[in-house]
Amino acid sequence: MLFLICIFAGGIGLPFGVGGGPKVVSVLASQFNVDVRPAIGTSIVVVIATPSLAALVLERERITNLRM
Repeated sequence: MLFLICIFAGGIGLPFGVGGGPKVVSVLASQFNVDVRPAIGTSIVVVIATPSLAALVLERERITNLRM
């Protein structure tokens, strides 16, 4: 359930360029009664996972230019 919430939060934030971290912290703290510190740690994972997934999708579609 929590994994699906994180995926949903990241998917909502992705088109706007915002990671799902702030959304995940608020959902974890209010709905699941999780302490704020573990919720922030979870949001860091979400913030890292969202651009990583976006990079994979953009590379697969050949939209990116990886030359340096």
